[in-house]
Amino acid sequence: MAYLLPVVALAGLAAGTLLERRWAPSESLVVSLALQSAVAALVFGSVAGVRGEFAPPADPVFWTAMGWLVLLSTIGGYGSYLFVVRRSGATAASTLLYLTPPATALWAWAMFGQAPGPTALPGILVCAVGVALALRREVSGGRPRTPAAARTHR
Repeated sequence: MAYLLPVVALAGLAAGTLLERRWAPSESLVVSLALQSAVAALVFGSVAGVRGEFAPPADPVFWTAMGWLVLLSTIGGYGSYLFVVRRSGATAASTLLYLTPPATALWAWAMFGQAPGPTALPGILVCAVGVALALRREVSGGRPRTPAAARTHR
């Protein structure tokens, strides 16, 4: 089950991204995020109710974590992702996901003092260059220019 959940989550993200572009909903980002959050609350609330764990803990640490999760993950993460999908397309949004590991490594360093290992900097550079090249290729029409193609366009 531990391996199945990330696969299902990834399939859901991919399907949602493609459907977002195909259907081109007219709702604002705020409305879209509110609907997604409401559906997620119903699903997870139902699961918690079935398991008999519906009441959240009264611990302030729990509520701090929930606030952090709502602000950074839902509004920051999914909101940014949805914005990029609507503005630049699924390919650009998927390409930018390659910046997640470097951003996480830098955030862990800033927040927790966990210094990146010796392979982190080369990894960050590879990710950044790869994303820059992929997005540049996307902007230029999706195909790299070859010498033969350049001669036919003169």
